[in-house]
Amino acid sequence: MTQHSDPSSSRNTRYRFRNGKPVDPNEGLHPEMAEDALAAPLSSGIPASPQQLIDMQTHGRRSEKSERPQSPKVKEVLDRIEKLDTTAHEDRQIALVLLRHLEAFHDGVVEEMEGDDTARHGQIVAWAIDADRLMRARMLLESVDLD
Repeated sequence: MTQHSDPSSSRNTRYRFRNGKPVDPNEGLHPEMAEDALAAPLSSGIPASPQQLIDMQTHGRRSEKSERPQSPKVKEVLDRIEKLDTTAHEDRQIALVLLRHLEAFHDGVVEEMEGDDTARHGQIVAWAIDADRLMRARMLLESVDLD
């Protein structure tokens, strides 16, 4: 991927529009990534044009994650956390423990997949991105001063 020092330049860049015309989103993708893009259903909450995005922001509508049924274990944990009588510091510690656990799990999956010749590159990337997001969430939570 070519990087340009001038972000306003629209020629030969990886934007959704090039010279005022829409660009094929699968253009230049590795075949595995293109298959994933075609197989993934589009969410109805995702705007299809810049104008739809502007309309969504103007009207205060925001697409939220689709409601998926919670697993019984997750529901039990959330119910127990809500019933706790804890301080803000204790709440942060609980959240940090959960984040560290998820982060370690994701890192382990990535390491396992890197050693697996049958693992798809797209899956490795997705798990690695999630691990990075969890790390950043943990770092943000650690930086919060509750005093």
